[in-house]
Amino acid sequence: MDYNKINFKIEGEGVPIVLLHGFMESLEIWNDIYSDITKKYKVLSIDFPGHGKSIFTTKKNIFTMESIAEMVKIIMDKKNMQKAIFVGHSMGGYVALALAEKYPEIFLGLCLLHSTAESDSIEKKKHRLQSIQLAIKNYPLFVSISMNKLFHPKKLYSLQEKITFVKKIAFSTSINSVISFLKGMLIRKNRTFLLKNTSIPKLYIIGLYDLILDAKKIREEAKSGNSTNFIEIDTGHMGHIEKPKKIIKILENFIDSIRK
Repeated sequence: MDYNKINFKIEGEGVPIVLLHGFMESLEIWNDIYSDITKKYKVLSIDFPGHGKSIFTTKKNIFTMESIAEMVKIIMDKKNMQKAIFVGHSMGGYVALALAEKYPEIFLGLCLLHSTAESDSIEKKKHRLQSIQLAIKNYPLFVSISMNKLFHPKKLYSLQEKITFVKKIAFSTSINSVISFLKGMLIRKNRTFLLKNTSIPKLYIIGLYDLILDAKKIREEAKSGNSTNFIEIDTGHMGHIEKPKKIIKILENFIDSIRK
């Protein structure tokens, strides 16, 4: 991986925060919360390979969560960021968990935003394989179907402007990168043991109308962890897009509780 082709930005002062975006997203996905949190904290946000402005240069046909975690660690080292609170949205949470397994000492805290420590179920793996085939066959259709599922199903009309914004980011994502990340998510390991074996503060933000992750299952997962709390919000899978002010308040409370 050519790390010189990875786009990232770092702004603000204070408690270090690392923002890790989800599948077919970019660091722009944090726009609605970014200006507020950079006023109080030092924030590093990264475009994963083939996403946003990061160029897809590798010949690999798979991006494992571990390989992306290593990329994040290298960028942190370059910027002399020794510890941080990690906020991972969906796939970004999978990357954060891979990072936590190998480098627990760099974690001040972990927020899983519409994410899970579980590996893919058999059914989910089948869906990933179907997604790969659809992306190859009809990429625009794949993007449209995927993006609509991310939002509160009963508010698609009122959220149309936000859905269009997210679709624009998704369409800019390299199809080779999309396929490589789908394969990586499909084979990712179950890291629920980290919930029990680590004492770092952990927070799940759960969307009650999330069509990607079942709120009930995520609630039970969070309850099983050590130093793990959860907050439920009335959104789909994109709380930071649907209800940014609410997410800002939740994150600030979480970060400030760690800082005390």
